[in-house]
Amino acid sequence: MAIELFSDLIDVLGKVANSIKSMAEFSAAERDKIRQTLDETYRLIDSTLNMVIVRLGDIKLEEEDGKFLAECFQLDNYNDWMQVERDFRLCRALRVALREMETLKGKLASKVSAKDWDTLLYLMNSIIATEGEVAMFISQKFRQLADEARAASEGSPAVPAIRSDLQAFRSALIDERQALIQQEITLYDVV
Repeated sequence: MAIELFSDLIDVLGKVANSIKSMAEFSAAERDKIRQTLDETYRLIDSTLNMVIVRLGDIKLEEEDGKFLAECFQLDNYNDWMQVERDFRLCRALRVALREMETLKGKLASKVSAKDWDTLLYLMNSIIATEGEVAMFISQKFRQLADEARAASEGSPAVPAIRSDLQAFRSALIDERQALIQQEITLYDVV
């Protein structure tokens, strides 16, 4: 199961880091501030992914069909997930960094090409936009699993399919988390 939203987000983060590397005009302090902002963004995304992976792992361990289905019902607890989604979407540090980057553009206009700045700002805006999409995707997938569980009954032939869907979603999230961690490691080499 491919989760393009996560792949896109990880790709955008890598492009931002590489764009910064290509802008040698940044002072060490400016590069450090940008690195810290990106690092916070990586941690926020990683925490969210990890939380979802752990929750799905707990549900996966339920051997009794009835308990498994009951745990799946709880996945679409809309109020709890919307709070997590708000926390995920409102990455304040990245928004602050974006504003700072926009002001730096004016200060360094003669040293850095407008194309490089525009690309960097576009990519940072893409991260902010993609965050909301990713959070909404997880919420929708949780709702789908909960709906499937409600439609099934204990001992139903649908239960193995629900277990399989849950495991596939969890495995895809684990793969994306590993890619995110690798990207974060390379951040330190780049910035």
